[in-house]
Formats: sequence, structure tokens, C-alpha cells
Amino acid sequence: MTDFKAALAEFSARQAEREAQAQVELQRLKQAVIPALRQAGIAKVEIRFDGCGDSGAVEEIVCLDAADSAVACPEAVLDPSPSDRPDEAVCADPLLLPAALESIAYLALERHHPGWENNDGASGQLEIDVAETSFVLECNVRFTDYNQHYTEL
Repeated sequence: MTDFKAALAEFSARQAEREAQAQVELQRLKQAVIPALRQAGIAKVEIRFDGCGDSGAVEEIVCLDAADSAVACPEAVLDPSPSDRPDEAVCADPLLLPAALESIAYLALERHHPGWENNDGASGQLEIDVAETSFVLECNVRFTDYNQHYTEL
């Protein structure tokens, strides 16, 4: 016989651990991308996403300089940050800036708008202001609505 209270408590504990790990990873990536963006002369980044029907993706990463002109996102290798977890490999694959930016968007969406890709979905962008070191997620959640009318004949 299954002890549902114990199973729910175990699930909740695992979920809390996953959320904590995702938050740590999000903070690590945020700290790693800012120096690389500054070095490349990028003032702002817009990471655009769209999803619906049980799928979604980062559609575009737009990097802008101080004059708001589009510049290419460099394939810069990010400095590895020290890990306090002994089980993580010391020589992990190098992380490139575009992949880190995409990961930040997915982590932010999963943390703040889980299911953004389901049903009618959502679209929006994550905007990074490099000078202010700010990350703002704009998520436009779509939904189906209808108007109901009754007419007596």
C-alpha cells in the first residue's frame, strides 16, 4: 500500500531541490554573461521566444550596441565559475555566450512561467541591460476566450 503523504512529501522535497538548483544555475549564468557582453561592447540583449501547442523555443537573440545597432553575438567562451559541488566535473565542456543566453531564458521561463509552451502558449522576450546588470522577462501568455449568448426564441 502506498503512503500518499510520504510520497507527496518526497515529491515536494525533490521539487524544492530542483528549483533551488535551477536558481543557483540561473544566478551563475547571469554573472557569467555580463563580463563577456561588456567586453564585446554589447549594451543590451533581447532574447525572443515563442511557444504553443506543447512546444516552444528561443527564436532569436538580438545583441545591440550603445547606439541600438544590431551586432553579432560573439561565440565567446565564458569564464568557468568555481563549483561548490564535488560531483560536478572540473573540466566541463566550455560554455559559449549564445548558449548561456539561451539557457538563461529557458531557466527564467521555467521558473516564472512553467508551461509557457503549452496550449495557446506564450511569447515575449528576456531583455538584458548590460550597464544596469538587469534581466527583465516579458511574457505574454495567450489564451482562448469566447462570448456566450442566450436568445429566447
